[in-house]
Amino acid sequence: MIDPTEVVFRLLFVFGLAFSVGLERQLHRKPVGLGTFIFVSMGAATLAILAITLEEDNPLPLLGGVITGIGFLGAGALIRSNDRVFGFTTAALVWAMAALGVAAGAGLYLLVIVNYAVVWAVVLTDRFLEGKGFGSHAKLVHLTIANPLSAQDLDGMLPPSFARFERIHVDKEAHQVSVTAQVRLKPGDVAGLLDALRRNEKVRKFEVE
Repeated sequence: MIDPTEVVFRLLFVFGLAFSVGLERQLHRKPVGLGTFIFVSMGAATLAILAITLEEDNPLPLLGGVITGIGFLGAGALIRSNDRVFGFTTAALVWAMAALGVAAGAGLYLLVIVNYAVVWAVVLTDRFLEGKGFGSHAKLVHLTIANPLSAQDLDGMLPPSFARFERIHVDKEAHQVSVTAQVRLKPGDVAGLLDALRRNEKVRKFEVE
């Protein structure tokens, strides 16, 4: 039987950890925010305490069920847009925070602290990459351009060395070219790209994801 004071401490400990991570996600407008991380982590910690209290000899089945159930919740954080899927980092973070809640509920503080440090290292690194527009944080640009179009015209529409063209479709009857490209941009440079595309006479239509 766990001492009531220890139970309160474990739950408050989990609340503090989940609050800071959830606040970071909320401030950066991620699919899952403050409340979800707190509820998931504290719920997992509560179930871990119950498992240890009710099934002290073998709490693993109940604890395993907690993590499996959280996996379904994390899947809800995934967002599909056209042929791309977003939200894997947030979904994995929900699962990781549930696991930290279970560990804290079981009183494994060293495990919690080490994993929490790793979680923040990954979150901060991901934020840095997002700020630079690397990898999955690159913008997806869809353009509809008037034909005829030369390779030089196409290269001049997007930032040099930061664009990778994925798909080009020429519609001869409509005299238009449809282009899809990945562009590595800092968030602050997106407005400049939109303005440049808006002023380009050859661009008939554009969309930036």
